[in-house]
Amino acid sequence: MLPDDFDFAMLPTGSVNRDFTLQEVGMLASTIENIDYSLVSWLKEDLKLKATTNEGFTDVPVLWQVPERSYQVKHEKSLRDSSDSLKLPLISVERTGIVKDPQRKGSFQAHYYSDKKNQRSGRVVIAKRIVQDKTRNFAVASGTRTNTGATRQRNYPRVNKKVVIQFLSVPIPVYINAEYKITIRTEYQQQMNTLLTPFLGRTGQINAFVVKRNGHLYEGFIEQNFAHNNNVANLGDEERTFQTEIKIRMLGYLMGDGHSDDRPIITMEENVVEVTFPSEGPVPAGNTNLFGKTS
Repeated sequence: MLPDDFDFAMLPTGSVNRDFTLQEVGMLASTIENIDYSLVSWLKEDLKLKATTNEGFTDVPVLWQVPERSYQVKHEKSLRDSSDSLKLPLISVERTGIVKDPQRKGSFQAHYYSDKKNQRSGRVVIAKRIVQDKTRNFAVASGTRTNTGATRQRNYPRVNKKVVIQFLSVPIPVYINAEYKITIRTEYQQQMNTLLTPFLGRTGQINAFVVKRNGHLYEGFIEQNFAHNNNVANLGDEERTFQTEIKIRMLGYLMGDGHSDDRPIITMEENVVEVTFPSEGPVPAGNTNLFGKTS
């Protein structure tokens, strides 16, 4: 499997002088899981959210759809205290919906139908190259002729029109809008201010950011309004908590049908340069035929 850190030329970083074969330089599928993973990685590895707690200035856990209580108690004991209550501050990420909007087609506007006439989407060619050995064979065959002296001359000057080209194609990207809700819960106002600041300042004067996953590029948009749902005004006996919800819309795309796809992500095909039809004729008299008998 290809590493996560290869660039858009599909070459792993730090290996500029290496020669890669087609098997090594490939493309992985773009799935819904990739979009989910890219957003969580952006929170953990790019923002690197931290806050001051009674244990010092520590990393704030980022959870994907807070797991069940029984699972956390057994596998993630560090997230709960001695009374089995969640330790704050805490950040959770949840995908709230997926929208396939025809008005938001992304950079690939046209829809290609498959040339197989099977009512499926088509493919787009991403690379071409000449197959040198096969092209050379056709060139040698067409450049051989018999002179007037019954001698065969090879590599006669000519224009070779039988060029074998190899095409690499991938499924057309299907653009979707995945909507996410990031929930931040803290015990103190200072912690909330510390965690909200990166969401406001990291993207500068715009509310957009770019993430990568397995060589694919996705763009995220942060909504302007950050909804606060605090209970500090409540005079009851419940614990005071500060809660803020941040909504993010990810513009992503899907390539292929995921694990249910019966076609490869990258298809390699070659063009047809010559069509021949074999012919049959009678066996001349006196020659031995296929059955070992003399006609």
